[in-house]
Amino acid sequence: MNKFFKILEIVWLITALGCAAVTVYFLIIKDNDSALYFVFVFIIASIMYLLRRYQRKNQDRFNNNQPRK
Repeated sequence: MNKFFKILEIVWLITALGCAAVTVYFLIIKDNDSALYFVFVFIIASIMYLLRRYQRKNQDRFNNNQPRK
């Protein structure tokens, strides 16, 4: 399960970075409406990345404190 959380974390990070790059591109070509859309997607992807990271770290901490059977 930890591998799944790590993959999701990486997917959200790549999405956030990609949206940031697209936002900069649209700002350079003066398409502010499209840039605004990608800013919102960037914010959502960043929040999801931080939540997944927090969830994975808590899961690691929980798994390390459990006795092995």
